[in-house]
Amino acid sequence: MRGLEGKVALVTAASSGIGKGVAKVLASEGCRVHISSRDESRLNDAANQIKTETGRHVETTPCDLTKPEDVRRLINEVRKKSGSLDFLIINYGDPKVAPFLDITDDDWDSSINMFLKSTVAMVKSTIPEMIAKGEGRVIFITSLTTKQPLENFAISASLRAAVVSLSKVLSIEYAEKGLTFNSISQGYIMTPRLENIAKRNAEMSRISLEQAYDAIRRTIPAKRFGTPEEIGYLVSFLCSSDAGYINGTNIQVDGGFVKFPY
Repeated sequence: MRGLEGKVALVTAASSGIGKGVAKVLASEGCRVHISSRDESRLNDAANQIKTETGRHVETTPCDLTKPEDVRRLINEVRKKSGSLDFLIINYGDPKVAPFLDITDDDWDSSINMFLKSTVAMVKSTIPEMIAKGEGRVIFITSLTTKQPLENFAISASLRAAVVSLSKVLSIEYAEKGLTFNSISQGYIMTPRLENIAKRNAEMSRISLEQAYDAIRRTIPAKRFGTPEEIGYLVSFLCSSDAGYINGTNIQVDGGFVKFPY
């Protein structure tokens, strides 16, 4: 993709799954990638694997997005190690999946910190530097639940939808400054998160794990799960100079799962 070589990109929640796939694609395109995650050991393993596969060094900073002090430290560490950000890709950890009445106030508080407060803090910290450069990309990785809410996904559906709405507001306010804000509502991607969902479904329905996977797969018109790298390819395009006029969008990448046409 044009315009990616040498650019500084931060990808959060990137020790595995979608975040790791996005970081790998951006590194392969020549970005100077910085990744974060709560688990330092897994984070370092991810960085080493990306370097092995792409030949590119990846910076790391442990960060728990539910803790405001961690988020502030993360942004400062990126500046020290890599310089000001060109691309901010905000991926999130996994919120609780449960019936509404089984979600505690602590669950809500922790998730609000992770989805909303961390997002506000990171964006507020990076926008001024992007404005000074006259360009910048911010991409929020959300979920199909922003388009098609699912049973037991109250936290995901409500708070990720708030992120999508915030992205739209920011795209309006800062478009003339050369910044773009877009979000991705991905479907079922083969990640540890999907494995946990399949295990939960298997236990509840008293079926095998493979049967649980098959049940989910049958709901997808493409009849397959996506890969983390497929989300990475879209992110790399949205970061590229070819995508400068794409702004304020929420893009589905779900194999046709969401049926709503708009």
